[in-house]
Amino acid sequence: MARFRTCSDCGRRVRGDYTRCYECNRRRRLSHWHDPEHLAGQEARDAELGRTEFYVYVLGTDYGHYVGQTANLGARFGAHRAGEVESTAGGEPELLWRSRPFRSRRDAARFEAAMKSLRDQQAERFQEITGLAPIPFDDGWSEEPQYAQRRRGGCGLFGIVVITMAVATLFLALALL
Repeated sequence: MARFRTCSDCGRRVRGDYTRCYECNRRRRLSHWHDPEHLAGQEARDAELGRTEFYVYVLGTDYGHYVGQTANLGARFGAHRAGEVESTAGGEPELLWRSRPFRSRRDAARFEAAMKSLRDQQAERFQEITGLAPIPFDDGWSEEPQYAQRRRGGCGLFGIVVITMAVATLFLALALL
């Protein structure tokens, strides 16, 4: 039997394990809305290690402003500088801003998601909070919906094959003349 929930944004009925209806999910995706990351036991590990302060930070990179959260800002920034973080590897990241300390990783993750959303929407609130003009982060790895690729006019694999065959046929015809 199907379980029903309510959409966390608009209150409509949603089937199964989904937390948002199709329309709200689509609207968030198109407006660059970020959800907090799933912590999956991270809070328990933090408690074991005695971590009590968590920070949200903004790095200036070749790809725009990178927003992240961590318990140890020095070690995390060192990992970014050493190229150990895939998103910022190959550049010279610079620490531009850090937040006040949060008491839980969950609060830091929520604030990080909000800051990413403000950055991607190029909202004035991002600048009010950080003092930085928002520059969306694009490292080339982000997944873009396929319909957006088609809208841009890209020819895709099928188009490349057709063009290659047409060029090969043209060269063959010229060689036979």
